[in-house]
Amino acid sequence: MPPGNNMDDYLTIFRSGMWRLNWQLSKEGKKRFFDEFLPLLHDTKAQVMAQRDDESWYLVYIGTRPSGRGKGYARKVIEYVTDMADAEGRACYLESSNEVNRIIYGKLGFGLKKNIYLQRAEQHVELDIMVREPVQKRTVANGIVSVM
Repeated sequence: MPPGNNMDDYLTIFRSGMWRLNWQLSKEGKKRFFDEFLPLLHDTKAQVMAQRDDESWYLVYIGTRPSGRGKGYARKVIEYVTDMADAEGRACYLESSNEVNRIIYGKLGFGLKKNIYLQRAEQHVELDIMVREPVQKRTVANGIVSVM
């Protein structure tokens, strides 16, 4: 999501199709998703990004189907967004629930900022909160280094 947009506003919920969850989830599922999960994500992002919250890019729900894994599709999407963020001098924020992703996102410049936990009776779900600071691009032409 570009800066200034909010994942949990009504327009985004409508455009993304998440509104269907109101009819597809059980009463308990709706409570957990709308009253626990979304507010936890919103509050955590606001806390971690602080005054930069509205100015940062938010990579939401990144994933590939099993048949598309290992082909670089997700990396290309992430690099497309991080290139735009770098050009604007903005940070990128994401959450991940797969510990393997911490390594993958680390290679793309993201650093772990915090862990949060979705509380469940049997097993808690851990989310890695990661941020990538903007990177200045360096080019060399005729022996002169330029920073963009």
